[in-house]
Order: sequence, then C-alpha cells, then structure tokens
Amino acid sequence: MDRDQILLAEYTEVCKTYHAISDFRGKLLALLPIVSGAGISLLISKNHSPYSSLFLAAGIFGVLVTLGLFFYELRGIQKCKSLIILGGKIESELKIELGQFKDRPRRIAGFIGAETAGWAIYMAVLLAWLYVTWVGIRGLR
Repeated sequence: MDRDQILLAEYTEVCKTYHAISDFRGKLLALLPIVSGAGISLLISKNHSPYSSLFLAAGIFGVLVTLGLFFYELRGIQKCKSLIILGGKIESELKIELGQFKDRPRRIAGFIGAETAGWAIYMAVLLAWLYVTWVGIRGLR
C-alpha cells in the first residue's frame, strides 16, 4: 500500500469520526431544550405547589444533568477541533483543494459558529433549571 492510499484511508476515518461526533452533538443540542422544557412543563402542570420540595429536587437534578452534558459537549468540541487540524493536514498532503477541514467557512460576525450555538443552548437550559431550583429553595422558607 503506497503513502497516498494510507493517507486516504486515514482521511476517510477522520471524516467518519468527525461527522459522527458532530451529528451526535447536533442531536443533543436539539433534544436537550425539548426534553428539559417538557420536564419543567410536566412539573408545573402536575398541580404541585411551585414551592414544593419536588421543585428543588427536580431543579438540582436538571442542573447536574445539564452540566454533565455541557462538559461532554466541551469534550466533543475539543475532539472535533483536533480532527479538523488532522483532517486539514491530510488534505494538504493529499493536495485536496476544497476539503471540508482546511477550507472551513469563517464564523459569522467573527464569533458565531457551532460552539456559540452550543453555549447559548446549554446556558439557556441551565438557567431554566437554576430557576426551578431557586423556586424550590424559596419553598423551603
């Protein structure tokens, strides 16, 4: 097997891995606010006093789960960045002119990209769960 075939096989694996991580991150970003919103709505609609200990327990659980998923998101971003660098190097060695890694579009307005979307969604969900926690804490008074 010559060097170009090895590089092409590596490039194929880098692409598959990058797209698998990216796809999973996208699904998680779509599902997290939907599931959290449904959970909070269900909590509110069950005719519990908004100041019951159930709100505190649910809020703490929601905050911890959201933080855990956010940390996992940050790790996914880190892996994707590494794959982008590796994929760009392989594209250069293979002389691929319009590759998906080295010719990536610039961020909108210099800062809006996939990472920014992740931060916005995770922070919104985290704030919602923190509010539920706060309501639960107020109920203990």
